[in-house]
Amino acid sequence: KKTVDVDATIRSGDLSPIFTWLADNIWQKGSLLTTDELVKQATGDVLNAQYFQVHLKHRYL
Repeated sequence: KKTVDVDATIRSGDLSPIFTWLADNIWQKGSLLTTDELVKQATGDVLNAQYFQVHLKHRYL
C-alpha cells in the first residue's frame, strides 16, 4: 500500500499528497463500503480503540 509521510508533508507545506491519498483511499470509496470495511482497507487493521488510547497517553501524559 502506498502511504504518505504525514509529518514531512505537513512540514513541507504541500498537502496535496495527503489529499490525493484521502481521495484515492477514503473519499472515492466512502459510499461503497461500510465503515469497518473502509477502515480495514485504508489501514490494514480493524477499528481498534487501543490505538486511540495510546495516542491520548502519548499526547497528554
